[in-house]
Amino acid sequence: FPVTIYAPYKEFIYVVGDFNNWEMSPQYYMTKSPSGQKFWLQLNNLTKGLDYRFQYYIDQEQIKIADPYAEKVLDSYNDPFIPSSTYPNLTPFPVGKATEYASVLNTEKEIFNWQHSQNFLKPAVEKLFIYELLTRDFVAKHDFQTIKDTLDYLQKLGVNVIELMPVNEFEGNESWGYNPSLYFALDKYYGTKESFKLFIDECHRRGIAVVIDMVLNHSFGQSPMVRM
Repeated sequence: FPVTIYAPYKEFIYVVGDFNNWEMSPQYYMTKSPSGQKFWLQLNNLTKGLDYRFQYYIDQEQIKIADPYAEKVLDSYNDPFIPSSTYPNLTPFPVGKATEYASVLNTEKEIFNWQHSQNFLKPAVEKLFIYELLTRDFVAKHDFQTIKDTLDYLQKLGVNVIELMPVNEFEGNESWGYNPSLYFALDKYYGTKESFKLFIDECHRRGIAVVIDMVLNHSFGQSPMVRM
C-alpha cells in the first residue's frame, strides 16, 4: 500500500505505526521525490480489513503528525468523550506509543450502497430554502443518525437544502467547526462515515440537497500542515 505526503523544505521523514512497533527503522525511511516536495513509501504485508494506526516523524525535531489526507484520525484527549452509541467500536488511541493525532489506515475500502443519490436532482437555484445546521446543537445526541430521524420536521418546514456547519475533524469535540485540523476526516463526535452517508442518502430520497460549510484558511494547531 503506497503512502505519500507533500512536505516541501523537509530533509527526511519516517513512517511509524502498528506495522513497525512505532520505531524509526531504515525500511520505513521515505523516498524523497526529485522535486524535493513529496515523500513516498510502499507499505507491504498489511492485513486487509485491519486498522493500522500510524504517524509521520519529520526531520531531527521529530515533528509528529497524522496523514493530512487521512479519512480517520485518533485523538487521545477527545476520543474518550465520544459515546459508543455515536461511534461504535472506535479504534483505541495507541497510548504510550504516540502523542498528537494518529492516522488510521485500512487497505479495505468500505463500499456503500447508495440508494437514492445516483439519480438525485438538485433543487433549482432560484428556489433554494436553506437550513443552516450545527450538528452539535440541533439534536441532543449530536449525531448524523438522530438528525436523519428528524428529517420529517425539516421537510415540513419546506427545507430543500441542509447546509451543515463544518463536520470535518476540528479541535476538541464541541465546536462550530471553524477551527479545523484535517479536511478529509469526519469529526467522530458526530458519528461514523457510514452514518453520514446514510443521512445524505435519506436527504436525497426526500429531495433535500446537502452542502458543507467548509473553511480552508482557519487551520489550527493540530493540523499536520500547521505542525510542519
